[in-house]
Amino acid sequence: MSIGSPPPQPTRPEEPGRSARAANLGYAAVAGQAGCFTLGIILVSLFAGIALDAHFGLRGPFTIGLLLFSIPISLFMMVRIALGAVGRISPPRRDTEQVIPPKEENR
Repeated sequence: MSIGSPPPQPTRPEEPGRSARAANLGYAAVAGQAGCFTLGIILVSLFAGIALDAHFGLRGPFTIGLLLFSIPISLFMMVRIALGAVGRISPPRRDTEQVIPPKEENR
């Protein structure tokens, strides 16, 4: 160990709940992405509808129409985001093969 080099870090054994925690954080991130994207679609359609109604001097048909039209679009995008996240999930590595012992029969 030379002067100026950082001290060695102690190695910790892998905690049993660590991979489940990482998976849960991933699920929360996907849910957050889908929710924010849905909110964005609804807000864009709301403001676009208000602007179109103001431009044409109407009271609501564009706003209501665009909000209703945004529902299937946001559902479709939510499914696409979820399927994309599922497609990026890598299966756990298997370093060793698990051998299951045969069941003993009780006579």
